[in-house]
Amino acid sequence: MKNETEYSTQTVLAVAYAAYRINDGYIKDTARFSEPTNKTIFSNKDLVKFQLRPEFRPNDFVPFKTTPEDYEGVDEAVKHFRRYTFGIIGDTLSDFQKDIIECASLSHVGFSKMGLLAYVPELVQREVKENKLKKTLRTEYRDSLYIGGVGDKVEGVCQIINSHYSPHYERYAYTADVMGNLIGFWNKFELQIGERKRFNAKVKAHGKNRLFEVNETQLNYVKVYKV
Repeated sequence: MKNETEYSTQTVLAVAYAAYRINDGYIKDTARFSEPTNKTIFSNKDLVKFQLRPEFRPNDFVPFKTTPEDYEGVDEAVKHFRRYTFGIIGDTLSDFQKDIIECASLSHVGFSKMGLLAYVPELVQREVKENKLKKTLRTEYRDSLYIGGVGDKVEGVCQIINSHYSPHYERYAYTADVMGNLIGFWNKFELQIGERKRFNAKVKAHGKNRLFEVNETQLNYVKVYKV
């Protein structure tokens, strides 16, 4: 059954990029506070829905405008999704990716698809970042060696080459370089990519990086310090 009201996919995506800009990233759930001085932090999905459906807006919602930069983001997303054609041929896409590309390829979408499109900016940024990292791993870390034996205490200075925050674990997952060898670890503190840190830890396991089949030493009980 066709939705009663449909919206230009380009418009919805532009609003999604505006929401991403306003929230400085992707916020999954709206947060309201008991103190009247604290403004509500709307999720990206709610920002998109309330912006496009004024009749649903709560009193504390502030309308916003899209910019030329937001539409540039839409164009970049479309170019990015064209790469998925190869994934579809090889059946390498997840169901979520398939839903995204199917939705984004439509000229118009219904209200029920807005939440899905609200995630597009985050998905594109994450995949662009991961593709860049895969290239780095493939070209620079083919000869990565394990450091220490399982259970050994290790220390040294590492350079952060990738980070990912997990809301589920409330921790950051890091990939770092130690003299040309890869280590992976979790930490509650945010470290910047390119930053060098002195560390001591215990070797948890010898494995492979999740993005590319190169050796990576998994660490736990990690403590990091200023170099």
